[in-house]
Amino acid sequence: MNFDLSFLSGYEAIIAIALGIFLCLFGYKLKRVAFVIIWFAIGYYLMSMAAPHITGDPNWQKLLPIVAGVVLGVFGFSLEKLCIFAVATYAVSTTLIDSFQITDPLYIALAIAAGVIVGIFAIKLIKPFGIITTAFSGAKLVAKYSLIELATMNHPIQHYPSFMIILLAAAAIGILYQFKSCKHLS
Repeated sequence: MNFDLSFLSGYEAIIAIALGIFLCLFGYKLKRVAFVIIWFAIGYYLMSMAAPHITGDPNWQKLLPIVAGVVLGVFGFSLEKLCIFAVATYAVSTTLIDSFQITDPLYIALAIAAGVIVGIFAIKLIKPFGIITTAFSGAKLVAKYSLIELATMNHPIQHYPSFMIILLAAAAIGILYQFKSCKHLS
């Protein structure tokens, strides 16, 4: 797997890993804060992809994702059901796309459709899906950015566990921990 992520500096990866651990273990218990973080991550990610097409100025390319993250973070704080739907849809869609390295537009659309279906179920079953999606969202950050950090340290990435192994292990730990610690929450 070729990781060309030289644009990502070390402190961003460390912050992403720390946020991932937080979401994975405490996401539902502190769901409003978790949703702000998740919405921030979604806005940051989407604008990181769009910024080079919007402006050629490197300073704006770094600032626009932060602004988009803050705007979506504030927006997501107040709309819990929309946030749950968006988080479930985003987590499932991007996990499928990243895990299977999907590039075909038809399969991307199918991954997004699968995410939308899970998002609809998430609204109906808020607590279990809140726990599962925050754990998976956190696990995804941990898996992705730990591999990025290893790749930027010039270690051969093929000697480390794959994205899916880290994702599933971290998600399982987060889900078990959250279900155990959130029994009394509604």
